Amino acid sequence: ALLSTREGRESKSGPTSGVVNPQHASTRHSDVHVDLNDPEVSSAVREYAARVSQYTEADERWLRSNQDAKRLDANVRVVGVAARHAVTGHPVVLVTYPLRVAYDRSRAGRKGYSTHKWDSRKKDGRVPWTNTFWLVCPEVVSAVGRLEHAGPVRDFHAKFVKGDPTHDADAAATFAKQHARYAAFRWSLLSDEDKEYCEREGYASVLRDCGVGGLRFVNQVKCLHLQYGHYLASGGDNVVGEWTRAELVRRGESI
Repeated sequence: ALLSTREGRESKSGPTSGVVNPQHASTRHSDVHVDLNDPEVSSAVREYAARVSQYTEADERWLRSNQDAKRLDANVRVVGVAARHAVTGHPVVLVTYPLRVAYDRSRAGRKGYSTHKWDSRKKDGRVPWTNTFWLVCPEVVSAVGRLEHAGPVRDFHAKFVKGDPTHDADAAATFAKQHARYAAFRWSLLSDEDKEYCEREGYASVLRDCGVGGLRFVNQVKCLHLQYGHYLASGGDNVVGEWTRAELVRRGESI
């Protein structure tokens, strides 16, 4: 295996992927149930944190030279590395901070920049960034992309839908808990001051109460990069990531 266990983009790539529009943040309904006082959730948060290693200058240099597809926006703050390549040691999954600069005037005219993701009233203020685990290894990103284009997202989603012939109740229940654990870890990354800021701005409903990558519903899959990044970062705590890995192995991908 190329990936060590030690150390989402959403479906469409771009510099604003994973950013929630602040105008909608406080009104987003979610059926993800997050109980920060649940011992199981607290234990998972500690386990996630224990897997994170320091993001070094060497890691930063590697990232600048090796990130092409699904490029992480420069305004996103990297706080650690959740998974590393077993042979080279380079980052495979990064951990990112849940808040980021809302508007970068220097980039507003560039191709791929979307003003629809921003609240102009915020200017240089901070807005939610929900993609805590960002997949960066080019080989893995490409392999997952090829798999995603083959169309399994709809099949994976169907397993979580009651009434579908392929519905898997146990997997659905597990995935709901995994959404909650992801959300709790994301919330734990915030400083006390930033938690107060999020409560005041209405962002807690996104950063604390939405699931993997900010998904609002526990049967949502949306993007395999998102799910697989969580799977690798957490040591396997994502059932969609588990299915993704099995499909990658079945297809003979070198991951």
